[in-house]
Amino acid sequence: MASDNGYLEGCKTLRAKNLEEARRILFERYQKNYTIRLKRSVPKHGFSGLFGKEELEILYTIDKPSVYSDSYNPYGNPMNVSLSQELASQSAGLTSSDFEKNKNELLKKAGKNVAASISSAQLDSQFSDVKKDLDELKQLIAEKASAQNSGQLHPNITKIQELLSQNEFSYSYIQMITEKIKKTFSLDELEDFDLVSMNVVDWIGESISTGTPVSYKRPRVVIIVGPTGVGKTTTLVKLAAHFIKESRAKGRSADFCFITTDTMRVGALEQLQKFGEIVGKNVLKAQNNEDLKSLFEQYKDSVDAIFIDTGGYGPNDASHIAAMKETLSVQGLNAEIYLAFDAKTKARDLHNIMQNYEPFGYQGVIVTKCDESMQYGNVISALSERHKTLSYVTHGQKITSGTISKGNVISLLLRLEGFKIERTHVDDKFYKEETSEEI
Repeated sequence: MASDNGYLEGCKTLRAKNLEEARRILFERYQKNYTIRLKRSVPKHGFSGLFGKEELEILYTIDKPSVYSDSYNPYGNPMNVSLSQELASQSAGLTSSDFEKNKNELLKKAGKNVAASISSAQLDSQFSDVKKDLDELKQLIAEKASAQNSGQLHPNITKIQELLSQNEFSYSYIQMITEKIKKTFSLDELEDFDLVSMNVVDWIGESISTGTPVSYKRPRVVIIVGPTGVGKTTTLVKLAAHFIKESRAKGRSADFCFITTDTMRVGALEQLQKFGEIVGKNVLKAQNNEDLKSLFEQYKDSVDAIFIDTGGYGPNDASHIAAMKETLSVQGLNAEIYLAFDAKTKARDLHNIMQNYEPFGYQGVIVTKCDESMQYGNVISALSERHKTLSYVTHGQKITSGTISKGNVISLLLRLEGFKIERTHVDDKFYKEETSEEI
């Protein structure tokens, strides 16, 4: 069933099953006195054609009856080419009534020689071709303007959204990028997908903060907090192994000790003790705040670093998290505190984890088990939206060189799938010597 109503100023709208039905209805109403301004497929229900069947929508105007009807033939031969070209060159941007007025003026200007030699049918054919070209140009402009004004997204914006979703970026992050694209690029620039893609990669890189806190006081105290099962103990040992390597490279002894506050998990103390035996270092146990305070006072003047292991609790286990916060509250500790979480954790869960561990005042984030994940949009989204810094990423359970690295923007960008990435451009823009180190 077709229907029409006012759509834009000076235009009417008609919906029909197809173009043939639309033309039949228009002819029945107005004979030939109409002009189609825009035609497009639209969904009967839903959004962007994702749901329901499609039908054709026509935008048209009603023309005044032309004096050049099939029964009125003042000319005998076809219009000359120069007159047709002049008519076409002067027709851009004209309304239907302007077009007819311009046509009549040009015919008068052509004189009697032309008038005597052009047949009505051929004349109308010439004008019909010009009008068709003009209408197609107007339709193209109208489609672009309509898409922009009605909120419909350019296909390349939709493609960017799909790529971000495939890379597991959060909905809010995708919306942020979408708005930035709409504000940055013109309609013509949006046609260049590689241009848009390259800029989006830049924006993603600019949203990532990397770095590690700097300890100015001896001893250096390192604490890792986070949910259970994310590999906190293994990561702490990797950082201790790097401390040994770094100290030896500087010609210094690596004097440090381990303290574990994890008295709940089976094997936590044994895991640390095994590594402590390998490097010949003590592993101590603190069950509460008083124990930790006593051990800190005992060792703070005799070691260069203290690595403190903590228990893992669910992000919503508020009582145990609060108790651990109390245990770690030791005056003068001045610790580097890192929040560790698994690379596979969903973006919405990362927000919850980050918020619930906020009371610890962690200065950086460690992303673990990066060898088990291919996409990092979830991590980038959460870090960006909560304004947190990526300090380290880890790979696997082995405590060997290269299984832990400092946060690196370039490494994250190169893992993006489907985007146009110019390696030379990315290296020039985001290279930082301090963030590219494998440890």
